[in-house]
Amino acid sequence: MKSFLAAALFSLGLISSSTALDREAFTVTRYRLDVQIDRTSHVMAVTGRLTLRNDSKIPQKNVALQVSSSLSWNGIAYNGNAIEWIGDDYTSDIDHTGHLSEAIATLPKDAAPGATVDLDVQYGGTVTPDAARLTRMGAPQEMALRNDWDQISERFTAIRGLGFVVWYPVSIPAVSMSDGNSVFEAIAAWKQRHSHAEFDAHVSVITGDAKLCLAGNAMKSVCGELSETSDPRSDERTRQISNALHLSGMRETVPVFAVGDYTKLDRPGIVLFHTPDKVSLARDYAAAAEANDPVLNEWLPAISVQATVIELTDPNANPYQTGAVLFTPLRQSQEATLALLLMPVQVAGRFTSPRAWIDSGLQRFLQAVSLEQRSGRKEALQFLDEYMPPLIKAEEAVDKANSNTGANNSLLNTSDEILLRGKGSFVFWMLRDMLGDTVLQKAIFAYRPGADASPAYWQGLLEEGRKRDLEWFFDDWVYRDRGLPEFRVETVYSRPLLEDPNKLSLVTVTVENTGGAGAEVPVFIQTPSGERSLRVLVKAHEKASGRSEVPALPTRAVVNDGSVPEINPNNNTYDVPANPAP
Repeated sequence: MKSFLAAALFSLGLISSSTALDREAFTVTRYRLDVQIDRTSHVMAVTGRLTLRNDSKIPQKNVALQVSSSLSWNGIAYNGNAIEWIGDDYTSDIDHTGHLSEAIATLPKDAAPGATVDLDVQYGGTVTPDAARLTRMGAPQEMALRNDWDQISERFTAIRGLGFVVWYPVSIPAVSMSDGNSVFEAIAAWKQRHSHAEFDAHVSVITGDAKLCLAGNAMKSVCGELSETSDPRSDERTRQISNALHLSGMRETVPVFAVGDYTKLDRPGIVLFHTPDKVSLARDYAAAAEANDPVLNEWLPAISVQATVIELTDPNANPYQTGAVLFTPLRQSQEATLALLLMPVQVAGRFTSPRAWIDSGLQRFLQAVSLEQRSGRKEALQFLDEYMPPLIKAEEAVDKANSNTGANNSLLNTSDEILLRGKGSFVFWMLRDMLGDTVLQKAIFAYRPGADASPAYWQGLLEEGRKRDLEWFFDDWVYRDRGLPEFRVETVYSRPLLEDPNKLSLVTVTVENTGGAGAEVPVFIQTPSGERSLRVLVKAHEKASGRSEVPALPTRAVVNDGSVPEINPNNNTYDVPANPAP
């Protein structure tokens, strides 16, 4: 009875202290995990050691550790000795189940600020398809499972990390998908804190007689390389396939792995894992990847990591990319469509940045460049403009009258994919239009991820020792979120040239920008004899003029061809009166 009361009082004490628990006090500086997978029973069993550092300003006695709610904690030890902990269900949408299994452990002594502790952990359970976090928001089950397809089964096994299946311990305050971008912001903040964390996981999968492939992020893929282990208690031997996953930082990529009865198609620059019945489709994907090589070679350094494509066996599943790994169903498509799909993962195999907007923006930008080379500038701009409606919506909250305060959702700190990929790609395209291919390519080849310690590093590479001033551009588009421009042609004035009044006119076009961000925007002057174009730099809330000689009196002026994102592109045309007033 006394021991029961002591345990109860201990639990009450932990529960009381957990009300003030700082779930962001500790940063995991190193993961060393051993993962056992049994596809038949859907089971994952994990043992390992975590090194944690107290990054708070006060000593910490309690440590919170969270894994998916489908996994259960079995034990936590410090210096080889079991320590007290309590487990509880913790509601949070960072996991596909919408819940976490949280353990709150009590350290033998307080961890001082900056101090590190090693904890040995054991946990395990099943991983089956679960989209509870989406269905409780009203999403149809079938549609929700297209996104949350992670599972362990003989038919298909693939596990993504934080944001899908929390298969390695984390600690994050509760967040809900119903609260806007809070889930993505919380995950981005966790990744930022763990950007230098070492992650090592040894993954072993029971195979029986099956010859499987095991592949994932930051691991050398293996196929059919079986080993045998024996259980000393029963002398039973188990056949398994094993692989090691290593990441030197957890900001850019998510630890993921997949295992299955795949066939491996290995080509220079890309490797595809596909089911045996998809040989022909896999070859089509490999050919499409090869078709991207001219653009990749022109714009990016040589391959540093081989791009990996892993087939999703559900044809309706949504593709997912992390780093140089792409999960996708293999579908019959034209080469141009496949090339567009594969470009981002191929870019990731050649170029990485600690800044998400540079990674995401460059990937989509080069998709547009490849499309331009195939089908022309108009098609490329239409591709970029697919992000315009959600981008305009994402920028609606910016107070353009007081845009100096709009720094909270800048490209430097946002976790919004619309801004990272959509706005980021426009930034690259606008820089290309202003500076030209050569300058932009030179900066990309000179870029070093380890040297990007300042937000202005990328700007400095483009300015080439202050040959040009890009501070205004980066201030409006990258360092702060000032919203979008809003252009209109205010006036068009023309006069005959004295040297040839019958053939040439000098046209002055004045453009007004009532939006919160400035841009160098193209202006097109149309005449009965053809069209001339010029570029005009119009700062936010200002007017600017550009001049051009044209072969006849102008009939129309149009500002912007879709290369600069703006709030309302429907008022960009100015029809010049046939008989302008003197």
